[in-house]
Amino acid sequence: MAGIEFIARAVIRKDGEILLAHKIGESNTFLPGGHIELEEYAKEALSRELAEELGLGSEIGDFVGVLEHKFTDRHGTAYEEVNLIFEASIEADNVTSVEGHMEFIWSSPGEMTSRNLLPSSLPCLLMEWWEKRTPFHHAQRDD
Repeated sequence: MAGIEFIARAVIRKDGEILLAHKIGESNTFLPGGHIELEEYAKEALSRELAEELGLGSEIGDFVGVLEHKFTDRHGTAYEEVNLIFEASIEADNVTSVEGHMEFIWSSPGEMTSRNLLPSSLPCLLMEWWEKRTPFHHAQRDD
């Protein structure tokens, strides 16, 4: 394992749906966002990542939660990441990917599990947050 990766992720909602990212050719989805670089704050990184992925400006809002995740990919490489999750809004209704390897999908909360939103605990955590509006902290290990 190379170390701990710090990732900023966005919960973007519109008309009762949430925006999910999907890497073309993979079976899972994830929240939009990406790695926090040296000398960046999490909200700055998230704003940069959303601009890179969507080609849109964004407004980063309140803290949603933190999800620590340890897993091994299909090639046997171990990862440990800390996902810092924030509410965000974007300046467009129609969303398309600027990056050719990704697409974005609007999903109802009830569809998050069937869309294989990872980490696997995230759909339940987001549903609870959606109802209670209380930030969460969760640690998950996929062995």
